[in-house]
Amino acid sequence: MRNTDDAKDMFLQEVNTRLEEATRSGRPLGLVLTVRGRVEPVGGRGGERWRIRTGQGYVITFRPEFVIAFDGSKESSDSPLRKG
Repeated sequence: MRNTDDAKDMFLQEVNTRLEEATRSGRPLGLVLTVRGRVEPVGGRGGERWRIRTGQGYVITFRPEFVIAFDGSKESSDSPLRKG
């Protein structure tokens, strides 16, 4: 189990290093995140937004145009994101 923890710590350190480098450079950075949780709409001004709450209680709010794929719910047959 310790090797797994060490590998995870090393990976997180690498991620933090890369994010810090991107911050210093000031250039835009593209990220791909995978988040699993329960979604709900977010009300308010500025258009449609969504919130996902993870099992650990973390919350991420996002606009639908940032979603490139999803898994875990039934897709409609005319979905532009469907597999196949």
